[in-house]
Amino acid sequence: MALFGSVHLAGLPQGPALPGAAALAAELTTHGFELVTDPAAADVVVVGPEAGPVALGAGAGAVVLLDGADVGDGAAALLATAGVGSDGPVAGSHAIVPAGIEGPDLLAWAGTPQLSVRAALDVAPPAAAALRIAGSPGAPGPVAAALVERTDDAAGRIAILGVDVLASSEPLARVVARNAIVWATRRAPAPAETARRAPELVADPAWLGLKSAVAELQELQGSDGAVTGDHDRARALVTQIAAHVASLAPRFPHDDEYLLALGKDLQRWREQGLGVPDFYDSLVAFRPELAREDGLRHLVMFPMYTQNGRTDRKVEAVLVEVIWPRFVADLEAGAYSNKLFVPIRFLDFTAGYDTNSAVLFPETVAMRQVPTFTWGAIFADREAARFRTVVSAAAATVRLPLPPDAERLLADQHLAEHTFVMWDLIHDRTHMRGDLPFDPFMIKQRMPFFLYALEELRCDLTAFRESVALEAQGVAHARLVQYAVFFDRVFRFAVTGPRVRNYDGLGGQLLFAWLHQRRVVHWTDNRLTVDWPRLPEAVLALGAEIEELYWRSIDRPKIAHWLAAYELVSGTVTPHPASRWAKGPDALPVSGPLKEMTDAVLADEFPLSMFHEALARKIADVVASTSGITG
Repeated sequence: MALFGSVHLAGLPQGPALPGAAALAAELTTHGFELVTDPAAADVVVVGPEAGPVALGAGAGAVVLLDGADVGDGAAALLATAGVGSDGPVAGSHAIVPAGIEGPDLLAWAGTPQLSVRAALDVAPPAAAALRIAGSPGAPGPVAAALVERTDDAAGRIAILGVDVLASSEPLARVVARNAIVWATRRAPAPAETARRAPELVADPAWLGLKSAVAELQELQGSDGAVTGDHDRARALVTQIAAHVASLAPRFPHDDEYLLALGKDLQRWREQGLGVPDFYDSLVAFRPELAREDGLRHLVMFPMYTQNGRTDRKVEAVLVEVIWPRFVADLEAGAYSNKLFVPIRFLDFTAGYDTNSAVLFPETVAMRQVPTFTWGAIFADREAARFRTVVSAAAATVRLPLPPDAERLLADQHLAEHTFVMWDLIHDRTHMRGDLPFDPFMIKQRMPFFLYALEELRCDLTAFRESVALEAQGVAHARLVQYAVFFDRVFRFAVTGPRVRNYDGLGGQLLFAWLHQRRVVHWTDNRLTVDWPRLPEAVLALGAEIEELYWRSIDRPKIAHWLAAYELVSGTVTPHPASRWAKGPDALPVSGPLKEMTDAVLADEFPLSMFHEALARKIADVVASTSGITG
């Protein structure tokens, strides 16, 4: 599958003395590009020294690989457009560094490589220097790469590389080249707005009538779902809702059994006086996990609360579409089996989902008894959209130079949705796997919130670890999952939600502090930078610490596990000065009921660091704006 689009390689010389040409092609296909033979059909064209004139498609980018001062017609035309000249090679091998602090990070995952420079560049507008040979203070070295960002949608980006990509056997040269190629690739078109994905469905009078009736019924319901307002009007509304469901049912033949049971549950609820609803029968009949087909749609309606949304259990209706790309199906059919997992996107919804809720879980439904749950659905489009919105704002605020593939992830909703589906697939199954000293369904237990933080972070770091391994196996989305876990945890989780037992926020605080204290992330001169080559090892080390805690606690008493977990977290994240837990066991009611230990945890046991406090203030409006967001 082509993540980043298609690439055409033009005029790249081949031969035993030029190992880089074949290696570059392999690098690109391994990391999500499709090689094409027609330059006009490519999203980006790599123009080598021997290329003739190249016709680029509208919006397509170009990357010029130089080899000395002499260039072919294809490179010459692009150099003239860019305002770049070639001064010929610079003898020796050199440390390559960024030319400035703005722009994309072309050295991401390459560190400070020692590379040959086949062409030093003279740069004039519209081009801007991107990489240089390292020089002495006050005497910058020659330019080794330049970029042209064009605002015209029909004119794509241009990158010119003077570093030796073709003759060098140095793998980091191909990393730099790939970064430039990803940056130059034609931008993906914006996806259709949610309502435009299924206009015939969301504009259907039956759906519009259903939404209207549900909205009015919600106003008549109490917090437990029972009707507390005008019963005559509520009965009429339930009758209308049942009729609308029956009218919509032919659009969803795969859900016949569920929609029939839903009509019966509505009828029974009305006949029994509209008390506390019981939709057990229709819930049991709804089996979306049995048909995980990309693009398959469902009408879902239950009396329910929405997690991180509405706490009252009221009737909600939602139109959804399954997201099930082939590569995820292959992962799930292999080592990452998760039969309950159903990733979906919104098509339309009622008020309970015009919130921060991004899940559809059966346990939220009003029912007379609890069945064996067979599915859990996650709105990957909402996850992706709020990730893109918040992380883009945060990265701009902290002036983080983004790797080009991370920039691409933030710019492409479709790519982000698929990335989150892969992340969620692995995260979700991890709750039930590993050396677990407790019931993995911790929602049933009352315990200090930092334990929930560690469990959720453990699952995310497992997704990160598995993605590192899958990247080595050639799974193109795997690097993007690593970005998603890192950015979402550090930027969005840490500053989202109230500071009252915010376990997801604490997980983000822990990851950031861990990486900062190991000098993998740097906050210097009011600018954040990341040592990308060291990131995976450091993240995996934190995951290993949590896994060691879990394994060791299997033969520990619960209270000892709690104390050990607190020690792990507080060893990295500074507790509140008033914390009793921070003073150690002698300050805690260790001989009393465990409830007293939980009660001793402050609501904000681990306050935000000054970094996250400042970030939270600056992007608070952006975070708030993501309530109800869709792709």
